[in-house]
Amino acid sequence: MVSMYKGNLDLYVQGLDCKLYHKYWETTANRWSDWTGLGDLKIRYEPVVISRSARVNTIDVFVVGLDHCLYHRKNQGGWKDWVKIGVDCLGPPAVVSRDSDKFIELAYVGADHGLKHKRLEENQTWTPAGTDVFNWGGKYFYNRGSACSWSANHVSFFNIGLDSKCYEKRWAKGIDGWFDFELPGVWTCPPRSLSGYKNEQRMTVYGLNEDSRLFFCDRTGPADNNVWSHTVLNDADGIFSKEIPEAISFGDPGERIDIFAVGLDSSVRQKTWTKATGWRKLRKIGDNINTMFAPRVVSWGDSTVTRYDLMSVGTDFSMLHLYTDDGDKWLPTDKPWERLGGGIMGTPGRRV
Repeated sequence: MVSMYKGNLDLYVQGLDCKLYHKYWETTANRWSDWTGLGDLKIRYEPVVISRSARVNTIDVFVVGLDHCLYHRKNQGGWKDWVKIGVDCLGPPAVVSRDSDKFIELAYVGADHGLKHKRLEENQTWTPAGTDVFNWGGKYFYNRGSACSWSANHVSFFNIGLDSKCYEKRWAKGIDGWFDFELPGVWTCPPRSLSGYKNEQRMTVYGLNEDSRLFFCDRTGPADNNVWSHTVLNDADGIFSKEIPEAISFGDPGERIDIFAVGLDSSVRQKTWTKATGWRKLRKIGDNINTMFAPRVVSWGDSTVTRYDLMSVGTDFSMLHLYTDDGDKWLPTDKPWERLGGGIMGTPGRRV
């Protein structure tokens, strides 16, 4: 699920037949398109999707086939063919763009539980070429990681080790190689990272601990700084299922952050922080409709309009949709969720 500009929203999902499907919001017609299949390639996990608006509105889709190989497909004025770029994938990759979308950095957990890395260069060729990868090693338990960047100068990947600790692989411009760091806490699901703080070299990583409570680690400072804070959000009803939480901001995380997670009753919960109020009380959204997986959220807007679109999958395997223009009042108001149909397996595809 990605948005390249105000009024644009694209959904990419894994269907019940294991094929890739696409649906988009038609701004001029003020309605959703039909679901459209994107070929016969069958995939093992939900897709990973990023938009590169600085590169003439390019969308990059990454999937793992039933053969455990990693495939890449690009839409830049039209869909290109699938290209095989990796093998022996234990799960979907973590992907992030940097330097005004000139480069893509990608990492995934291989069949040996080690971390593998590739880079899409500015000339749009992969390094290493073909299905070769840089082998970073390590032993990772969960097959999903998270990635984020600070513009051109900083990239971080986060993965959970076999010891339930979160490990960071960090690159900074001007320094050779990649740093290895460890974050505090016990992590019981894959992490979700958040960057983009204005005027700050700051990064925050969210997860669930051994008590199934939300917590986050936060750090600020230069590239070689590894001083992470550790904060548990102890809401009275803040016990969650082991789905990956979602963390997102309208624009500057230094002003507002929203976290979305699934409660033990399978309903969606929202936890909000603002610079003015601090952390607000946890609240349930979307009434009591049960969801199959953790929600995914995308934000878009400008100086006058700021919007979240939230998607989840219901127990009937159809897509559920909510949206808000202020982060607090969720629409539509005449029903708990808007149903967008489809037969969906897994969460909507997005950047991780």
